[in-house]
Amino acid sequence: MKKHYLLSILLMAALFIQACDPWEETPPNFEVDNILGYRPVYATLEEAEVKGLPPQSLENPGKIYVINDYLMIVDNLRGVHVYDNTNPENPVNKGFIQLYGSTDIAIRDNVLYADQQSDLLAVDISNPLNINLLSRAENIFPFNSQYPPVEGTYFECVDPTKGIVVGWEQVELDNPKCYR
Repeated sequence: MKKHYLLSILLMAALFIQACDPWEETPPNFEVDNILGYRPVYATLEEAEVKGLPPQSLENPGKIYVINDYLMIVDNLRGVHVYDNTNPENPVNKGFIQLYGSTDIAIRDNVLYADQQSDLLAVDISNPLNINLLSRAENIFPFNSQYPPVEGTYFECVDPTKGIVVGWEQVELDNPKCYR
């Protein structure tokens, strides 16, 4: 009896998770020709190399982290802005860590952990202005975590063989296959 009860709970959980996945195909029996939607912008792994760069403008801000005298501000799909926060009333933009395809980070013991599409990266930020990629664990995250910036829209399905999604552009699509 207990086995059947546990199996029922696991089955219900699996169905719930599957039902809540917002990555959907175009609604059934619904043809859409020439509609405004989103197309992913790709970069190769070489173009998306993790590296420190001079300060960049903030385009799509996400989470903010404080580590030592620095503020780290996530810029979704682009990377992390590094601000000197020794004077909290006047933070100074000091640099940018390019992490194309990243939407989330965590920091512990001077190591920045970030997603890069389906990979998990570990970056040494003991000196945030001179970073070093420590490791890359491939295929850790489900790839379907990449969506266009707007819900309730059609989009060109992401093709991981084309590279890392580094942004989305609004374009006219001919019979798109994905909807979110």
